[in-house]
Amino acid sequence: MTEDQLGPVEPWIAALVSELPGAEVIAYPEWGSQTLQVAGKHFGRVGSDPQGQRILTLKGDPDDNAALVQEYEAVTPGYYANKRLWISVRIEDGSVPRELVEEALKSAYAIVRASLPKRVQAQLG
Repeated sequence: MTEDQLGPVEPWIAALVSELPGAEVIAYPEWGSQTLQVAGKHFGRVGSDPQGQRILTLKGDPDDNAALVQEYEAVTPGYYANKRLWISVRIEDGSVPRELVEEALKSAYAIVRASLPKRVQAQLG
C-alpha cells in the first residue's frame, strides 16, 4: 500500500495531534495506517480493522481500557496490538462521544511522553 492509498487522517484527529508538543502523524504504509508519534514513539494509529471499518487505536491505562471496552460496543481491545495496553475505537460509528475519544488520544500521548527520557521531554516544551 502506498502513502497515497492511505488517505488523510481525519481532520479532527490531525488538528488534535498538531496541538500536542512534538506529536506528529507519520504514514506507515507497510501497516496500511497512519501512526501518531512523539519523539519516534507510537501512541496511536489510524487505520482499518479486519472488517474494513476505520479505527483509531490508542495506548491507554489497562483499567481505563477495560472499562471503555465494557461500556462501548465500538471500543475493542487494540487490533494488532497488546490487548491490555491498547484499545481500538471505530471512529465512524459515532456511538462513542468525540470528547471521550479526544481525551483518550491526549491520555495516550501523555503516557508515551512520560516514558521518554527527561531531556527529550524538556526539548518538547
